[in-house]
Amino acid sequence: MTSTNPPRGSASGSAFAAFDRGFSKLEDFLNGASALAIFFVMLIGVVQVFSRKLLNIPIPGYIDFIEQSMVVFAFFGIAYCQRLGGHVRMDLFMAKFSDRPLYFFEALATLIGLVVITILIDTSWLHFMRAYELGDSTIDVGLPIWPAKLAIPLAFGILWVRFALQLIGFIRLFIYPSAEIIAVPVIEDVITTARHEIEDALGEEAAKEAKFDETYIKKGKK
Repeated sequence: MTSTNPPRGSASGSAFAAFDRGFSKLEDFLNGASALAIFFVMLIGVVQVFSRKLLNIPIPGYIDFIEQSMVVFAFFGIAYCQRLGGHVRMDLFMAKFSDRPLYFFEALATLIGLVVITILIDTSWLHFMRAYELGDSTIDVGLPIWPAKLAIPLAFGILWVRFALQLIGFIRLFIYPSAEIIAVPVIEDVITTARHEIEDALGEEAAKEAKFDETYIKKGKK
């Protein structure tokens, strides 16, 4: 996401900002659970390979456990990613706007996302109810499928709340462009994003000392 530095105000102590901070902790927790699920898949995969090759004793229901855990790391982190603006975007059009026009189109896109997620929540809930009522289970060891299917509408529900918060945040910025940014992604230019990625990989000092193509910087300022 690319734009100029965000405006700052004095609304960080508001109830809206407090709710956003509290809800962000839930998103962080679910994202952590997603990371643990990935670690679990990696660990059980290593154990499966060694136990099968060396001892000829494969883990019973290995595929079933992997299928169930995939739901966790595929869906539990989506609200966290949405909060950070990490989902795939097309900024060629949006990058041409700033202030009120930018916040208007961001609010419109967020509203569309909110409608789509509402439909997906209803559909995924129906799939969960069908699996629960019919007693669906996995083929190998007979694990019940409904817990994994229940996780999907729950994760979508968390994402729905994040979309609602961002919609309120963008509408608020559309009305008051100079207000502090709350509950919406902090939009950064390419160089700032690159420095953050360098910091994550190599440390703060490497990010500070990183140099970028001066030709690109001059073109970006035109």
